[in-house]
Amino acid sequence: MKITSGSISGNSTLVGESRDSATEFHVRTRPDTLQSKKGTLGDEMACASNYFALVAKPNWRLLQYRVDMSPDIDHTGVRKALLYHHKATLPKFMFDGTVLFTTTRLNPNDAPIVLTSTREHDKATVTITIKLVGEVQPTDYHYMQFFNIVLRSAMEKMQLELIRRNYYDPKASITLGQYKLELWPGYVTSIRQHESQILLCCEISHKILRTDTVLDQIEEVHKRTGGAGSFHASVEKALLGAIVITRYNNKTYRIDEIDWNKHPTDEFEGRNNEKMSYQKYYTERYNRSIRDPKQPLIVSMPKVRDERGGVSGPIYLIPELCNMTGLSEEQRANFQLMKALGDYTRQDPKKRCETLKKFSERINTNQEIQTELTAWNLQFSRDLEQFRARILPPEVILGSGSSKATYQLENADWGTCFRKWNSFSVQSCTKWAVVCASRDEAATKEFITS
Repeated sequence: MKITSGSISGNSTLVGESRDSATEFHVRTRPDTLQSKKGTLGDEMACASNYFALVAKPNWRLLQYRVDMSPDIDHTGVRKALLYHHKATLPKFMFDGTVLFTTTRLNPNDAPIVLTSTREHDKATVTITIKLVGEVQPTDYHYMQFFNIVLRSAMEKMQLELIRRNYYDPKASITLGQYKLELWPGYVTSIRQHESQILLCCEISHKILRTDTVLDQIEEVHKRTGGAGSFHASVEKALLGAIVITRYNNKTYRIDEIDWNKHPTDEFEGRNNEKMSYQKYYTERYNRSIRDPKQPLIVSMPKVRDERGGVSGPIYLIPELCNMTGLSEEQRANFQLMKALGDYTRQDPKKRCETLKKFSERINTNQEIQTELTAWNLQFSRDLEQFRARILPPEVILGSGSSKATYQLENADWGTCFRKWNSFSVQSCTKWAVVCASRDEAATKEFITS
């Protein structure tokens, strides 16, 4: 049995280790004829990865149950509420409205469990029947989904903000005032099966947020064009396709259109069919005042996820309340700015390990997270996964005549070694094509003609 150093007691196992009937589900990456995948060339060295092991108690299993209700109920929220009435009497579980997941058997003989709940709106009695489907195998989609949901819950308990797919820490933000930028440190995470165990991959990420708003950009274009006939076209060229963030809820949107005929003073129909201006809505809902009532509105078409949540029409946003994200071409060309960003975003291996260990420490010392993991009989290792690696001798690339090219072992930089290197032959490429997304068409054409 494999033990992780300093992470949990001696009789604990790594989730994903071969056991019983689950052995056949693990991917084998070593041919049967090969005794070892370890090489012999070069010099050995110790390495740390950006992975943490997921540790579980012995005989850990994820069980799947089907939940039926009589009378039948279609609304997922109502189904969840009716089952969660019995949260105190059931072991820790996860329920999506139809399927229930738990690590503890609900009944020693696996017989169906029958519960009753009272529906709130009509006080009707609902019978809930929970039947065992079986053990979820490592190859099942729900197996990895379960672990990622547990991880997402842990990230939220650390008070990290979800921006698109990744989590960032606004409380640890770094302000670069002279460049009108804000840097949010964060993490890109995923949990996957890796040969004999399940590992949490954690990569350090940074979200660049600009302190300037979309309205600032519109005003900047107005100054350049003087509000001439090309003003609208210039604004649309600068903004369409850009990703913006609304600080009042930390959600990101893509600018699909600018509606020059709509303004914050225009009214829309609310949930209760009441008329309300955008200006009043943002004041009452988010306590945000709008200083320019004549600015146009941004149009963002709903994402697939938003459509599943019931959002059907276009989303109207106030430019003044939307901050730009990412860097403009002008900012990317600013050497001093890129150097200042690099001081925070480009970390050497030692600094990266320290940052990842702090992440591990936050998970393992947060009492709320530990309570949740204990209920699932899980724990994340405190230590990064270690392994042995080899430094291979530099390769020599032969060219025409006596020309050779190689790199310095200290930095493995191929950038300069080909300057005086001659290729054996050069072929002319007369037929070629460039494939790009429609949103990048203008930039692609500029690149081809430059």
